[in-house]
Amino acid sequence: MRAKPLPLLALFYARAGDSRLAEFEAVAQRLAGPRDMVWTWDHEILATHGGDIGPRIVQWLPPLLDPLLDPLLNPLRDSYERWLADAAAGCVGCRGVFELWGQGDSIDACAEVASAVPAQHIRSRVSGSWRIESLVLGARRSQHAGSLGARMAAFGSVLDALEVRPVDLENAKHRIWLVEDRQLLKDSSPLPFPPPRYMLLYEVPARVPAIQSRINALELRKRAFLSTSTLPADRAMLLCNLALAQAPRVGAATLLDPYCGSGGILLAAAALGAQTVGSDLDWRLVSEHPWPSRVAATPSRPARGEERVRMHDNFLEAGLPEPKALLNVDVGAPDAAECWLQANGGEPFDALVCDPPYGRREFHGGAEAWAGELSFQVDTATLYNALRTLIRHAERTLKPLGRLVFLAPVRSPKDVSKPTLDTFEKMLQVDGAAHGMRLAHLGVEVRHGGLHRAVVVMERVASSASRFKCESRESSG
Repeated sequence: MRAKPLPLLALFYARAGDSRLAEFEAVAQRLAGPRDMVWTWDHEILATHGGDIGPRIVQWLPPLLDPLLDPLLNPLRDSYERWLADAAAGCVGCRGVFELWGQGDSIDACAEVASAVPAQHIRSRVSGSWRIESLVLGARRSQHAGSLGARMAAFGSVLDALEVRPVDLENAKHRIWLVEDRQLLKDSSPLPFPPPRYMLLYEVPARVPAIQSRINALELRKRAFLSTSTLPADRAMLLCNLALAQAPRVGAATLLDPYCGSGGILLAAAALGAQTVGSDLDWRLVSEHPWPSRVAATPSRPARGEERVRMHDNFLEAGLPEPKALLNVDVGAPDAAECWLQANGGEPFDALVCDPPYGRREFHGGAEAWAGELSFQVDTATLYNALRTLIRHAERTLKPLGRLVFLAPVRSPKDVSKPTLDTFEKMLQVDGAAHGMRLAHLGVEVRHGGLHRAVVVMERVASSASRFKCESRESSG
């Protein structure tokens, strides 16, 4: 029988606001973990120094069971930890899942706690090569002038236990992290109920590759075909993760983007294994005919603007399955839903994900480039009408438990013309209930002082989804 299990925690990146927690839940759900999981997140929103507005990036994970009660539960705990680590590896907003070996308000105090971890347990965790990593939260560097090696000198008992394992600074199988938390609130005051200043963590290895490699492969600067308002790969991937929580365990999920533009969301969905259908009002974006991109060249794509390309080229170059169909469809057309369903073989979709164009494109340059000017004035009535159309389409095109995920502008300190989050939430709840859609998550993505966008996740709750047939519409061009 091994000692009492050590606590588990997740470290998140300071991005995506509170949607990073919802993403973790969605990915974990897709990986078929324990039923009726009760997460122990601290959802309090904190405005931390550096610009992030979201919950704590150090979050404790619930223990499964206490193996001291029954040694037969040890394998179950191992499976539980690997499931959590696999979920973290599949998330845009999560750094990883860790076992806590030491904690304290000083390095010496942290080392004293770590000295109580049995050497046998350390060696059972670190079964092969290893290395030490340093992470400072809320600052660029440690407040200690010494090297990482000098800081680790206090952890003699841990290092002694690891003497029988090889060190590998390049391709280590296991990683141990010395974490220093220097986070402050925006007004430079301490966080309420802060975590320990120092933590020594063992990273639970995942069985699947980290999602970052897929994000890197889909960077905007590398793409052949690009429009001026394409979502960056990481944000598109996060939306798709939120949408595919109920994706089938066997066979590919199906995802629709009715405002696909140059296909950023479709690419992200394909990278996650989904089959896709896209449509856009601009026929040039969904055409089979190649066009010169209107986006400037980059060192990774020096011929952009001259080479003739089409959306399919992005999928071919990334080695991903092309969309099942790209349609020239007006979302406001009476037969739009029928056309999308026809492109999916008459079957409803697992997910509908989009970044709708609410008029002129919003400015992403940052607060320093805002200059007090609004790039885009939104009329609340027009916004709500557009979203009601989207919700009606979701009712008609999604499977039961299928998810609708989209971005929408909300009020910010520099743009009070947009609806408040509370008003927006009430609209979604009322209109969603009228069309068999439940509001599953409403988060806020703070890009800068003039651009706040809601991340909306709605779930189809009716017992069955409507199905329609129609004649397929030929794409122009």
